[in-house]
Amino acid sequence: AKFAPDVNSEILYVEDPIYYKFKHNEKSYKGDALVIEGFNLNLAADENDVDVRIGTEKCNVTSLTATQMLCIPPQVAPPPVHASHPEVVIYVGKNLKFEIGLLRYDLGSPFTIPPEVIGGIGAAAALTLFIAIAFMIIYKHKSSQAEREYKRIQIQMDTLENNVRSECKQAFAELQTDMTDLTMDLEVSGIPLLDHRTFVMKVFFPGVGDHPLFLDPRIHGVNKPKTELDNAMIQFEGLLNNKWFLLAFIETMEKQKSFTIRDRVNFASLLTIILMTKMEYCTDILRSLLLKLVEKSLTSKHPQLMLRRTESIVEKMLTNWLALCLYDYMKDYAGSSLFVLFKAIKFQIEKGPVDSCSHDARYSLSEDRLLRE
Repeated sequence: AKFAPDVNSEILYVEDPIYYKFKHNEKSYKGDALVIEGFNLNLAADENDVDVRIGTEKCNVTSLTATQMLCIPPQVAPPPVHASHPEVVIYVGKNLKFEIGLLRYDLGSPFTIPPEVIGGIGAAAALTLFIAIAFMIIYKHKSSQAEREYKRIQIQMDTLENNVRSECKQAFAELQTDMTDLTMDLEVSGIPLLDHRTFVMKVFFPGVGDHPLFLDPRIHGVNKPKTELDNAMIQFEGLLNNKWFLLAFIETMEKQKSFTIRDRVNFASLLTIILMTKMEYCTDILRSLLLKLVEKSLTSKHPQLMLRRTESIVEKMLTNWLALCLYDYMKDYAGSSLFVLFKAIKFQIEKGPVDSCSHDARYSLSEDRLLRE
C-alpha cells in the first residue's frame, strides 16, 4: 500500500509443490512420455515455470496437473552428470529444485521383437520348411511313379501297336481277294432271281413251304364247281373292297385277346395278297392305318418304339407293301449288285476259320459273331 496506493489486490501464499521420487530411486524409460507424480504441482506454476532436466539435456513438459506432470525425454539417453544413468532434476521457478531419481533407458532397437514372438516365428518357419520338404519329397515320389507308369503304358501301347500292325499285315495278306475266283463262281452259279410269286411267298410267309394257298386247285387252273362257300367268299371280297368296312374289320381283329402276334402277321400277309392287285387301294388303307398307329403311339409311354417290332397288322402290312414296291427295282437294278456284295463278303469270311456250331468267324463283320482266339 505504501508503494502502490492505487492497486487494490492481495497476495495469496500457497504451499510449495511436492514431487515424489522414483521407486528405488530409478525408473525405466521405454519410449513413452515420462510421467512424474506429485502433489500441489500446479497451484502456483504452469508448464512454462517448470524446467525438467535429464542428465545434461532438457525434457519438454507437455502437461501439468495437480498430481502429475508429463514430459517428453530425448530419444537417446543423454550423458549423466554424476551417476551411472541420467539424473532427473526438476526446477520450479528459480529457487525450487527436486532430484527425483535416475532414468534408465530401455529403448533397445526400434523394431525389437519379443523373444516369444521370435521363437514362435522360428517354430512356424521350421514347421513350414518341414512340410514343404515333405511335400517336395512326396511330389517327387509321385512324379517318379507317374513317369514310370507312363513309360510302362507307353511300352505297352508300342507293343500293342506293333502287334496290331503285324496282325493287320497278316490279315491283309490273307484277305487278298482273287476276283477271278469270285467271277468264276458267279459264272457257274449265276445270280438267283426269284419269280414274283416265289418272292412274295418267301417274304410274306418265311419258312413255310407248304402253305394252304399252294394247295388250292383253283390256283393251278383246275376247274371246280362253285359252292355256297365260294359265293360267300365272293361277297366277302366285295366287303373287303369297302374301305370303312375293312378298317373296322382290322380294328376288330386287333382287339381280340386271343389274336396272337403270329395270327396278326398271317392275317396281314393274307390281306396284302388279296389287295396286291389293287395297290392304290392297298396304299390308301395302309395310310389310314398308319395315321391311327401314329396317334396311338403319341399317347403311349414310349412313342419311339413305333415300327421297331412287327407286332401289329399295320406294321406287317407296311413290310409287305415295301417288298412289293421294291421287287421290280431289286430284280432289274439292285438285286445283282447286292448278291455280288453278299458273295464277296461270304467269300472273305470263308477265307478264315469259321465255327461250324456257332458260325462265328474270324473275319466276321459283326463284333458279336467274331471268332476269338
